[in-house]
Amino acid sequence: MQNQQVNVLLQQLQLLYPAAFKHNYLFYSQIKTRGVLDDRREFIPWLLASMIFIPISFVLKDILLSNFEISNFQAHAYAILAILLFLMLVIPLIIKQIRHSSHSLYQLLRHSPVKLAAVVVLSALNIEFLQSQFVMWALLFFGVSFGFVRFYKENLFRQNSQDDEYYQLHQLRRVCFWAYKQSLKTRLKLYITSAKSPEYEVLKRQLNRYADLYSQLFKSEHQYCKRIKHIDVDSYLDEVL
Repeated sequence: MQNQQVNVLLQQLQLLYPAAFKHNYLFYSQIKTRGVLDDRREFIPWLLASMIFIPISFVLKDILLSNFEISNFQAHAYAILAILLFLMLVIPLIIKQIRHSSHSLYQLLRHSPVKLAAVVVLSALNIEFLQSQFVMWALLFFGVSFGFVRFYKENLFRQNSQDDEYYQLHQLRRVCFWAYKQSLKTRLKLYITSAKSPEYEVLKRQLNRYADLYSQLFKSEHQYCKRIKHIDVDSYLDEVL
C-alpha cells in the first residue's frame, strides 16, 4: 500500500469509527528505528530501562532487607526476580495486542514469553545454587531485553522510511486492534442473546461488519509493513549485504 492510500483509509476510518482513535492505546513499538542498531534512538529504551528497573531493584532490596532476615545478595536477587515476574505478567497482554494488529511483528516477538520464562528459571537457580552477582545482573539485562526493550522499540524499518509513515502504521494498528476488540465484544453479546430476540440479528450484522473490518485492516497493515520495513532479519541482511 502507498502512503496516500493509507492516509485516505485512515481519514475514512476516523469518520466512520471515531471511537477507534480514542482511548485505544498500543503498548508496543513506541520508538521505530531503521535497520538493526543503525539509529541512535536504539539506545533510548536501554536508557529508560536503566532509569526504571535498576532503581526499583534497589528499593525492593531495601524493603526486603528491612522485613526479612536474609543476606544482601538474596534481597537483591529476589528484588530482581520480582521485576522479572512482573514483566512475565505484562508480556501476554502486549503479545495479544501484537498478535491482533501486526502479523510480521508477532512472528518476530511471539517467543519472547518463553525466553523470559527461561531467564526467570535461571534467576531462581542462581539464587539457590550459584549466588553470583554477575549472573544476577546479566539475567536482569536479558530479562529487560526480552520483556521491555524489544517491545518498546521496533527496528528493521527501511533506510528511506519516514516519521509520517511510522505514524500511519501505528494508527493503522490501533484501528485494527480496536476492530478485533469490537468483534470480540459483539461475539460475547451474541452468545448471551437469545436467537429469537430482535437484537440477535442486529448483533449478527455488527459482528460480520467488525470481522470484515478487522480482516481488511490486518491485511492492509501487513502490506504496508512490507513496503516500509523489513519483515524479518533475513530480508534485512539480504539488502544490506
